[in-house]
Amino acid sequence: MALVTLAQVNAGLRLDLQGEAPGFADDPRTPDVTLKIAQAEDIVLDFIQPKPDPAWTDETVPPRVTAAIILAVGYLLDDSEDAHEALAALSGHDLNSRSPIVGLLKRLRDPSLA
Repeated sequence: MALVTLAQVNAGLRLDLQGEAPGFADDPRTPDVTLKIAQAEDIVLDFIQPKPDPAWTDETVPPRVTAAIILAVGYLLDDSEDAHEALAALSGHDLNSRSPIVGLLKRLRDPSLA
């Protein structure tokens, strides 16, 4: 189950997807945004160390993680240099990065485990 919904991403990124929530079937961007949600969740959860145990659900995920996932979706949809830098910072090598995602998740990362 996804940790964020298509409706949350639509609202958070102001995508103005066409059609009715939750599926937004009328919008041709919906499949790509849905794919980006899965990719962003994988990227964000990979950055967090140690992994949450038990695993988070859409009801237990911390709000800062939800925000980080939505930001990551936005960066995956954006092909700018700033977006590339923000996502590259999630490699874990530059925790002093100005990436807002790293800023949100830094406290959820134990450097000795990363």
